[in-house]
Amino acid sequence: MIDFFSRYESRIEVGAPSGCWLWSAGAMPDGYGCVRPNGRTLLTHRLAYEARHGVGAASGHLVRHRCDTPACVNPDHLVIGTPAQNSRDAVDRGRMARGEKVAGSRLTETDVRAIRAAYVPHSKHANQRALARHYGVDQGTIMQLLLRKTWRHVV
Repeated sequence: MIDFFSRYESRIEVGAPSGCWLWSAGAMPDGYGCVRPNGRTLLTHRLAYEARHGVGAASGHLVRHRCDTPACVNPDHLVIGTPAQNSRDAVDRGRMARGEKVAGSRLTETDVRAIRAAYVPHSKHANQRALARHYGVDQGTIMQLLLRKTWRHVV
């Protein structure tokens, strides 16, 4: 098998200040590099990882970017992980919408703070159901944010 880096050297831009090796041709709409040998689409960061380490991601795993640059094929920036780890990376690094930035969110961070401050268990006017009616959401939504299962980032 021809080494990935030898075969595609002309398509890789080395020397970015970040240390990324950027795939410069055949990118997908989401920014990940790809090649299509024999009509099959292959992601270049996966090929780069496999070329360096001799093995690809096992079933249920994927190749994650430490640098958050989808076009990067620098094997030093790539690591195997689970989809859950990849999602956690996105949340921790601010690449995933949360809170009021989520499409369709009915609450704002200001609302969440107000709900948490106003909530009084067993109260007639400030219980979960009353707050849910006031804010136009389900009682379960109020319960989840009070338990900090949602809106954890709001203090």
